[in-house]
Amino acid sequence: MFMNNNIFISIGSNLRGHMNNSKDIMNIVFFNLSKEGLRVRSASKIYISKPMPSGLGPTFYNRVILIKSELKPNYILKRLKKIEKIYSKRSSLRNSPRVLDLDILDYKGKVIKSSNYLHTPHPKMINRDFILKPLQDLSPNWVHPISGKNIKSLLYKCKRSNISIAKAIY
Repeated sequence: MFMNNNIFISIGSNLRGHMNNSKDIMNIVFFNLSKEGLRVRSASKIYISKPMPSGLGPTFYNRVILIKSELKPNYILKRLKKIEKIYSKRSSLRNSPRVLDLDILDYKGKVIKSSNYLHTPHPKMINRDFILKPLQDLSPNWVHPISGKNIKSLLYKCKRSNISIAKAIY
């Protein structure tokens, strides 16, 4: 039987941090992940998009990474939130600009709903082209654990498409 050991994490940023801009944070966060025992195995291209849902505010930089870990998902979530705090305090307003946003998109193909805000697959990812496109870069055969739909059909049905590849970041 095929075992899915992939853990996909999204990285988003649309505000300058105390030392770095959004583009730099995309790469610097890898160091912080490694310090927390979360080794990045591969990373998508970096995409730029307008903020959702309003489209107002600074441009977002987004990427998806693949990590391998034996840690349970709640421990990974704690480590991601710790890394977010290194860069800034997050506003209590939903969808507000932020220096860094880290989310677990998919944890080994499992459906998880817990009381500590851990839900996989990420409940809003199917409507976010800025998540689906980078995920497709890493896993073109990925299938949504709940709907059973493949990444290509999810992208096709996504309501907006205004993302582009960020230039000269690598």
